[in-house]
Amino acid sequence: MFWEEFNTVIVSKGKPFSVRKPTTDHWYDVAIGTSEAHLAINLVNKENKIVLELYILDNKNLFDHIYEDKEKIESTLQMSFSWERLDGKKASRIKHDVLGLDFSDHSNYPQLMDECIEKILKMRDVFKKYV
Repeated sequence: MFWEEFNTVIVSKGKPFSVRKPTTDHWYDVAIGTSEAHLAINLVNKENKIVLELYILDNKNLFDHIYEDKEKIESTLQMSFSWERLDGKKASRIKHDVLGLDFSDHSNYPQLMDECIEKILKMRDVFKKYV
């Protein structure tokens, strides 16, 4: 199972964030130091990708505040994001795709997991300045 292996990798890296109980859920949350938002790692097998996102629970003003620095954030992180305010819904999302997920071929899991952990840590360091 993906999350069991993912937890092993997190532990081997010195637990840069809290290890979560592996479940059959397609997501894995990472705290960012506020109840207003969190980071999430989402497995989207049907699109062969992993989505890393800042999930803002119910605060459009917070999304707008972060969006003001969109170019600076993307430049600092050297990552592109899909900025989804989601008007008419409570949550907002700032998403980055990591391509290559395939539940029937685990050969690239180590690279995918390393990339996701590296990027989610960078995202945490940058986004926590805004939330």
